[in-house]
Amino acid sequence: MRDHSRPYRPGRKADATAPKPVRQQPLGDDRFQELIRGASAFFAAAERDEVAERAAAIEEIKALMSEYGLTAQDLEG
Repeated sequence: MRDHSRPYRPGRKADATAPKPVRQQPLGDDRFQELIRGASAFFAAAERDEVAERAAAIEEIKALMSEYGLTAQDLEG
């Protein structure tokens, strides 16, 4: 990104500390689809309600323990 505090002067040498541009290959269909799948997975994970999932898992465990007559001590051994 150009330092806008200094005026642009054609022919001026680039700042030695500036990052060099990275050449990238054109984005092909396969890579594009891979990126879309990754973005979809990211947003799906972000939408999960982990607190609700945890509460549901605890309720399921309690129900199974009750159904089979188990106690916390049974699970320790």
